[in-house]
Amino acid sequence: MSFDELRRECRRDGIGPLFWELLLAVCGRVARKYPPVTFNNSEEWSEESLRDLAQEVTLQRLLGENQLEYVLDLATDEDSLARLLAFQVRRVLTHRRSITVVDRLLNRIDKELEGDAYETVQLGSDRFVQVRGTARDPHALTDAEVRRAVARTGHVPRIPSNPSGVRESKVFNGENLRLLLRELLDEFEGVLISDLRRILEIALTAWLPTVLREGEENYRSQSTPDIELQRAAMPTLIDDVIAQLDDAHRIVLLGKSQDISDGELARRTGCSRPWIADRKSEVLAIVERQLIAELPEELHGEATRALLEELARLNDELDGLEEGTA
Repeated sequence: MSFDELRRECRRDGIGPLFWELLLAVCGRVARKYPPVTFNNSEEWSEESLRDLAQEVTLQRLLGENQLEYVLDLATDEDSLARLLAFQVRRVLTHRRSITVVDRLLNRIDKELEGDAYETVQLGSDRFVQVRGTARDPHALTDAEVRRAVARTGHVPRIPSNPSGVRESKVFNGENLRLLLRELLDEFEGVLISDLRRILEIALTAWLPTVLREGEENYRSQSTPDIELQRAAMPTLIDDVIAQLDDAHRIVLLGKSQDISDGELARRTGCSRPWIADRKSEVLAIVERQLIAELPEELHGEATRALLEELARLNDELDGLEEGTA
């Protein structure tokens, strides 16, 4: 196979046999560096799981986000095309990891619910969990109740994450996971599985100052071709994040990056603390999913700093325009 043949096939047929063969090979090389328990929910990378990964890359990235034309235009030979595809594979795998921790916690909670202490009520695709014998009409938690749930369970001890481990941290040992579940059910007399997911996602997401401090402490100069390729994508990712932020999100993001309390931000903006907390949850979810989850751990601190610097620059420009028109 020559690169020209592969390019002609893509221009003619989209993703044809030659491109698929290369993508499968790249998936195999990249995926085998990632622990299958964390990134594939299994004990090994099988041929079938690699085909599934290639299909996910195709549907989500190459077609779903129009990256096929991008990689073909940028590539100059088969090796450079393979490197560009490897970047797409890693982004899919990184996204898998970003949701794996909560999924695995919910799977463990499911096992706890198999005993006689709890009962579940099926509500469409969702389930309502309660202590057996509790008479409560199933309904979703409000945003305020979700915040209260996060605060209520904040004291439950967690297992420290081990970045060098082959498995993602369990986060909670068995006893503490049962404690977290009991406290939520005692507080609300029952909870939807979808609300449990919301609570865990908020509770387990580190706030930006933590990302920045860890980035400063653990940062090492990275200059491998793979890292440089992903670093080159950072400006586009940051622009995409900023495009989703309104003025309130920007104020909260910059304020929290400076360790300004919710109460102080509420005072400065004339809004309530719960309103600030809601905006904080929203902006954190955007940054986590659209920036942090799209990059390797080595670039998290750098990407966060770059985002905050760009936001500060845009704010300065806006202030200058307002002063000029005053």
